[in-house]
Amino acid sequence: MARAKRTDNKGRVLRVGESQNKQGRYIYKWTDCTGTRNTVYAITLVELREKEQKIQRDIQDGINSTSANMTLNQLFDLYMSTKSNIRETTRVLYLTYWSANIKPSILSDMKISQIKQLHVKKWIIELKDKGAKTSSIKAYKTLLTSVFQFAVDNDYIRRNPCRNCDQDKAEPSTKTALTKRQQEKLVDFLENDDLYKVYYPLILFILNTGLRAGEVCGLTKDDIDMKKGVVHVRKQLGYRNIGDGYQYYWQPLKTAAGHRDIPLTPAAKKALIMEKELDFALGRRAKEQEVAGRSGIVFINNRGMALNSYSIDGTIKRIISVYNQRESKEAETENREPELLPHISVHILRHTFCTRSVESGINIKTVQYLMGHSEIATTLNIYTHVNAEQVKSEMKKLENIM
Repeated sequence: MARAKRTDNKGRVLRVGESQNKQGRYIYKWTDCTGTRNTVYAITLVELREKEQKIQRDIQDGINSTSANMTLNQLFDLYMSTKSNIRETTRVLYLTYWSANIKPSILSDMKISQIKQLHVKKWIIELKDKGAKTSSIKAYKTLLTSVFQFAVDNDYIRRNPCRNCDQDKAEPSTKTALTKRQQEKLVDFLENDDLYKVYYPLILFILNTGLRAGEVCGLTKDDIDMKKGVVHVRKQLGYRNIGDGYQYYWQPLKTAAGHRDIPLTPAAKKALIMEKELDFALGRRAKEQEVAGRSGIVFINNRGMALNSYSIDGTIKRIISVYNQRESKEAETENREPELLPHISVHILRHTFCTRSVESGINIKTVQYLMGHSEIATTLNIYTHVNAEQVKSEMKKLENIM
């Protein structure tokens, strides 16, 4: 005797896996590619079968429908758990980007299977409305794209919703080196100001070595060889919020090119000697604190603590503000145009070192080594600002030829 076919309350024949409960809702049960039993519900039979079509398509393509139901936040946690080989700074950066710009959005609690390109575009618009820079949005979107691609590669979803979400191109950031005149003004101010002269050795040292912020903050006494006149760049000191507040941590240099021995100029030696004298005069060494298990940090503050890129850039900002205020008043008194200093950061001091090195005739490959650049194009891109005096100087060389 043939088995009676199951029907709904309207007499329509139900397929395998389909059923209807007492409340009239339609149900479909199936087993996914992982062997997990799943259930979906629908108000109408038409709606249920639309869902079935998608489910069958997922099964044929090997899509893990169970994982597709995880939220974006859950996906990110899973993604990060697979990134055991990334640098600590990169890990912290990803966590910071996520917690500040993606987790607060509507995307975070959505199922990844429900997130479409439209949702991503709306998220980008929200970031723009909040005043986020184009370059910053690009960085956040790059992370989000990688997270979704992880889901695609593992068959959690079929498509990456971040693909083809076009956005405005980032304006190229210009970090122009200081002119010789600006550099002289800055150094002279620091050397003679009663309050800010304590920062003179640090700024002078960066201007004469071109070290990155993390590299100069991470210098320890064993990195300095005054007899041979060289500083060994072997490590850097990071400072970021890793979930339990801001912390210092040691990290290797980004590339093999970062490992370098930089000859100490007379000015760099002078800076180190002055820093040592200030340490003892201000009692810094008596208060020196270990940093992530290390001691002997070359540049420390008055509390004996290590410096970081934020504190240095903040100090430079205050220095420039005070200098410009005084210069404006003096210029008004002397009835002349003020010679104001532009925004300056450690990065700009580093660019200034690169520019002065090229201007002095040092071979560009040597400058590349001193800067710790893997690619010479990076070095050449820094030295792009050509002023009128340089043009005149270079054109004079033609006089002996033409």
